[in-house]
Amino acid sequence: MTNVQFTKVWKKLDLYGGCENLFDFRQIRPIINWQNPFGDYFDTAFAWGPTRGRELYVGVRMRL
Repeated sequence: MTNVQFTKVWKKLDLYGGCENLFDFRQIRPIINWQNPFGDYFDTAFAWGPTRGRELYVGVRMRL
């Protein structure tokens, strides 16, 4: 996964924004046979990658 964040700093205020999972990579069907959790092929060990897509965020920090 590739993450990026940018920050603009002033004397008492910071403004930041960023993106997690920049290239929107997702593992397709990380849990095999998820419909049958008590079956022979239900295995969570095959979940090796991210399951959520790209996420954007912004925020503000203030110094008192």
